Order: sequence, then structure tokens, then C-alpha cells
Amino acid sequence: MEHGVRATPCQQGNMDKDSGKINKKINSEVLMMLKIWKNYYLDASRVCYTLKKAHTKADGGVEYNICTYHTRLEEALAEAVRRTIREGVASGELKEWEQVRAELQRLESEARRLLQSICPADKPLTPALKNDRNNKCA
Repeated sequence: MEHGVRATPCQQGNMDKDSGKINKKINSEVLMMLKIWKNYYLDASRVCYTLKKAHTKADGGVEYNICTYHTRLEEALAEAVRRTIREGVASGELKEWEQVRAELQRLESEARRLLQSICPADKPLTPALKNDRNNKCA
């Protein structure tokens, strides 16, 4: 598997987790994911961040599908913002431009809050939303 910045369609992940639990011991190693919002989670390796989306399986368990890989934290959060907006429009939850604008502002604010809790700079998310790979946060 080649690592780097690349976007792939959501693929079914191989990480079967119990409902309501984010951490699970596998071979004495704890796998940890951070919840971003709704059903989006952030996982990481030594090489990249992985944006994952949770869904409930038929047996009631939770499975995490891999959506995209990112080398920078702010790029992963920006992708979560874009996907959440797109899903809101596709589902009919966001029907008016004003709703889209308000939800985009809310999500960007939440993403900035998450970033600022670990990186005090105020500007890392905006360039990432514009696919700028030159900023230096995370």
C-alpha cells in the first residue's frame, strides 16, 4: 500500500468494532480513533491520517470504512467538512443556500476549534479547504 495524499472512494474497512466503543485491543496493540463529528472519525499511522466513516452493520456492530488518506491533519478535517456538506445536500437535509452556508460556517468553526486545541494558529483550515498543501500545522 502506498501512503501519501490521495483520495479514494470509501472502501469497506477491516476494522470491526463493537457498538459504542472506539478503542479495541488487537494483538496487544490498542487502536484508537478520534471522533470528528457525526459518523466521521480520524485514525492515524506513522505515515498518514485516515478519515473513516462509521456505519452500523446488520448484526448491530459498528464498522469503519476508509474514506481518504492525508499527510496533514488540517487536510483530513477539511475533507470531513466537504463530505458532510455534500451528504447534507444529497440527503435533502440542506435544501437552501442559506442552510448550506450556515452549516459550512458551523463545521469550519468546529474544525478550527479542534485544530486550535492542538495548534494555536488561526489559518490552517482555510488553505486546506482550498487544497493548499503549503501550510505548516500538524
